[in-house]
Amino acid sequence: MRQTRAEIHKYEKETPISFPSFNIEGLDSLLEQLEKLGSIQDIALPYRNKTNPIRRIGKPGFKKGELNFPYGLAVDGDKIYIADTGNRRIQIFSTEGKLIHEFGEGQLKYPHGIALYNECVFVSDRGLSAIFKYPKTDYKIIKSVEEGVSNPSGLTTDTNGKVLVADSNNNRIAVFSSDLEYIKEIGKDKLKRPRDVKINNNSIFVADNNEINNIHIFSKSGDLLKSFIKLENGRGGRDPIFLCFDLYDNIIISDYWGHSINIFTKDGQLIHKIICNHPTGIVANNNFDIICASNVTNIY
Repeated sequence: MRQTRAEIHKYEKETPISFPSFNIEGLDSLLEQLEKLGSIQDIALPYRNKTNPIRRIGKPGFKKGELNFPYGLAVDGDKIYIADTGNRRIQIFSTEGKLIHEFGEGQLKYPHGIALYNECVFVSDRGLSAIFKYPKTDYKIIKSVEEGVSNPSGLTTDTNGKVLVADSNNNRIAVFSSDLEYIKEIGKDKLKRPRDVKINNNSIFVADNNEINNIHIFSKSGDLLKSFIKLENGRGGRDPIFLCFDLYDNIIISDYWGHSINIFTKDGQLIHKIICNHPTGIVANNNFDIICASNVTNIY
């Protein structure tokens, strides 16, 4: 039998629809987590399909254009500077893999870190416990520091030309002017054999062999702000760890003994991992390409 409008209206009144109650605090927390998850998915997007290299530069060996335990990397436009550690030299390749120039043979013992500023190249040498400055014109040494640093590893330059060096055996970051005059130290007694140093957003990031945390953030004045990220694999004390940043401020770390390149958010959350055999020096360009040294130099 068809119901009248009055009967339907009466039924609706007698059967109110109840809604579940929400905890506003819990809802805000859930929305915050969903927003963070969406943000992480966005910043991880450029790396989603990065598993194998799109190009390899060099091959293992001792001849020109060949590499033997390469470590530090630096990129200058379409040029890649490689610390060819085992061959005791620096080699410069185009991003397409063509050898452009080499220098340092007969001067370097175990070049490790490499950094650029204006028209100069800075190289740290672990074997000689020294820092060298070369001009890009003829690549002949114009300045060096051969006292006061011990087993220097990675190094970087800031926007004013200051050179920051991971002074491993002295458990500190040593800061020099662009003329390699000593200025100050950072992190003394807070670091355990630091391996690399980079600057991002006016903060100093140090890759360290500390057993608890591998990344430390310092202010420019030298205050320790935060320590985080524990790499899954490592042997402690001797691990060559390098780091860099991408345009999203993600931290990209090469885990030598973990055989992997790891991309973390700036808060230390892992968003992507690339399997790579003994990765060392690492840089990322504006296209989110990752350039990493291992037995050869891989571009992902």
